[in-house]
Amino acid sequence: MNFADRISRCIQEFGPLVVGLDPHIEYLPRFILEQEFKEKGKTWEALARAVTLTNQKILDALHDAVGMIKIQMAFYEMLGIPGMLALKSTIEYAQNLGYIVILDGKRNDISSTALAYAQGYLSSVSFPGGQLESFWKVDALTINPYLGEDGLIPFIGEADKADRGIFVLCRTSNKSAPTLQDVDGPDKVYIKVAKMVETLGEKMIGESGFSSIGIVVGATYPDDLKYLRTNFPSLLFLIPGVGAQKGDIKSLANAFRDDGLGAIINVSRNVIFAYREDLNNVSGEGFEKKAREKAVYYQERFWEFIR
Repeated sequence: MNFADRISRCIQEFGPLVVGLDPHIEYLPRFILEQEFKEKGKTWEALARAVTLTNQKILDALHDAVGMIKIQMAFYEMLGIPGMLALKSTIEYAQNLGYIVILDGKRNDISSTALAYAQGYLSSVSFPGGQLESFWKVDALTINPYLGEDGLIPFIGEADKADRGIFVLCRTSNKSAPTLQDVDGPDKVYIKVAKMVETLGEKMIGESGFSSIGIVVGATYPDDLKYLRTNFPSLLFLIPGVGAQKGDIKSLANAFRDDGLGAIINVSRNVIFAYREDLNNVSGEGFEKKAREKAVYYQERFWEFIR
């Protein structure tokens, strides 16, 4: 099935929330860390195992309330080989539970290197006498548009082959984003990016009316969110910036069509580490229940302003 159509169906079934599995080491439940340190010592393997166990408990708790997750690669790469094994384990565990998995790696390079990234994460790798399906086999990947069209085309081609998705950085949620993204000309840079993605993604528009090649648009810039939805109706939005970055939930209605489709909203720390709101819960016991409560809260809040 076309990736954009899968996203649209998921929104209809669960809601637009994408839970970010960004396992800040300092926020991991202490009881899990202590358990792993006791068994493996203070090692990379212990940290990676603690990440894996935390992710699995959250995925088990949320699987009937949330349909999508986004995994930020940096938190796994920082743990070396054990961290990458934890990443692979988390991807497989999530997909076995039915989640759509978006890998947030913000990859790109010249076209030949971009093709290697695209094949490695999205489609398959060929070699003399054979072919292997992607080792990571994620449903979608975030990429950087800074190299222009020839850096995007390999990703789009491989995503099209495998019915996968791409989210291209466009209007990001960080404070310094306007330094580059607002540079003016006939169009601001982020608008040029949206136009480029719209053109390149036309052949991947599904029955939902959305393309499988979407853009990342921060909740912290609500006027730009509204402008982009009005002017680029076929683009799916991946929206960060809600929760810890204080994006306004009410303004998110501007990102959706009248039928409630067209965008997915990422919340990470405020969901997976919701247990930290209870200052008396030092050990982190029951963290997965608190994560579920917060996820349900966000789904309900989003629908309140979107529908």
